[in-house]
Amino acid sequence: MNRNSIKKVWFVVLAGFLAVPVLWAGEASEMWKRLYQRSTSLEQKLAVMQNLLEQDDPSLVPALIESLTELVVGSKNLRSSTEKENWTQLCRLIIRALGNYKATESANAIFQCFEAAESPILKSEALTAMGKIRATEYTERITLLLRDLNLKPEGDAVSQEIVAYGCINALEKLKGNQAYKQVFLASRGWYSKRIKDRASAALPLMSEDPTEVLAELLRESPPEMKLQALQTGLTSSAPQEKKISLAVLALEQGLLEQTGDVRLQVQLGSLRSNAINALINLQSKSPASLAPLRKVIELNYDVNERLNAVMALGINGSDEATKILSTFLDQQNQRQLRGTQEADNRFTIALIRALGMTKNPLARPVLQAVEYSNYTPAMVKISKEALQQIEQK
Repeated sequence: MNRNSIKKVWFVVLAGFLAVPVLWAGEASEMWKRLYQRSTSLEQKLAVMQNLLEQDDPSLVPALIESLTELVVGSKNLRSSTEKENWTQLCRLIIRALGNYKATESANAIFQCFEAAESPILKSEALTAMGKIRATEYTERITLLLRDLNLKPEGDAVSQEIVAYGCINALEKLKGNQAYKQVFLASRGWYSKRIKDRASAALPLMSEDPTEVLAELLRESPPEMKLQALQTGLTSSAPQEKKISLAVLALEQGLLEQTGDVRLQVQLGSLRSNAINALINLQSKSPASLAPLRKVIELNYDVNERLNAVMALGINGSDEATKILSTFLDQQNQRQLRGTQEADNRFTIALIRALGMTKNPLARPVLQAVEYSNYTPAMVKISKEALQQIEQK
């Protein structure tokens, strides 16, 4: 805005003050509203609106909605870059105020402004305001917008990031499973660190129990994303049983895929290890975990993964878990008797200790057999300690 324009605006303002010497807050708002209505240029309207909003008067909401609607209608008639800039700044002022006033009735006007805007900053602020006013009727549309942006469409990446930032701000407040899913994908997407960090910060505020959405992501995503979905669920405020179910699903997914790609093998191994560790830390008694844990032991991809699977079965402690552990220890006993035992006895020791952890009487026969299977005295001692745990139950 140039000096001549400023002088013109303030001449009008001064004339208004002279006409009304003493003003209360509501009267001041009315005066600025009249001045705004009399203003003929966007420059004048912008200057007056700044003063109008300084009154911090929630009763202005209907007038602000009306002004924003008029600006949207007039957006097609903008010609010069100065007009466009003043229009953008004026819309930003109004939208910010409507958001701060939590004016739910302004949702249509704000979204129409979003659609009419060319400026990504204005678009982002409009979306942010939609969240502030809890415009839940627009949740699906904003979710779809973020979904499209997550796919990295052609065009100006910086502008797309700015709009995505507004989507995340909005969806943080609007919530919903599909909204959570797209914000999660944004947190792992193509965006800059600032946008991804913003999405990550929004996730805990969107849902205390996001395990349903994360389970969907576990089923349909590549291995690296599966691991991130598991980790997000484990750090959420979801109930323990939901976290256990998610860990079981992650373990199943880690066993489902077979690949010759070394990088993918590492990612799948990390997924399985994290899932097993979660079952251990959560003290899982889930029957659903038994089959995948048994498969981990049988496939023997990694020694530590295998040993942790044994421990998880010991913690489970059910009759079925005890039978699985007993079967594996019986196989080890038979190998020992035949003289074909493994050089590394960590697996056998883990089985013995896990059977002790179960405190299940079903473990007694196979543990007692250790003493007569040609093991070293040290191994026999470990088996007797495990038997004592069962007796102390």
